Amino acid sequence: MTLEQPAGEMWKKIREELNENVETRDKDLEHIKEWLKKEPHLPDEFDDQRIMTFLRGCKFSLEKTKRKLDMYFTMRTAVPEFFNDPKCLLYRV
Repeated sequence: MTLEQPAGEMWKKIREELNENVETRDKDLEHIKEWLKKEPHLPDEFDDQRIMTFLRGCKFSLEKTKRKLDMYFTMRTAVPEFFNDPKCLLYRV
């Protein structure tokens, strides 16, 4: 199954609602990647697409994204069965 990507005006509306600025998006991504490298309790390498998912989910608020990533990795460590149990697949981030 292939997901159809939005086009034209729909992309524009989505980006507006998510507060995504195409001019600063790459800078925001790099900021989060650098932050991850400086946090000893977090992995210093994380997939760009997944970081973008967190940024979009936080409407490109860098501070909210940092808090959400920190909580995500904390919970993965504290409750690994939640992330590894196939019965919990519907609840994965």
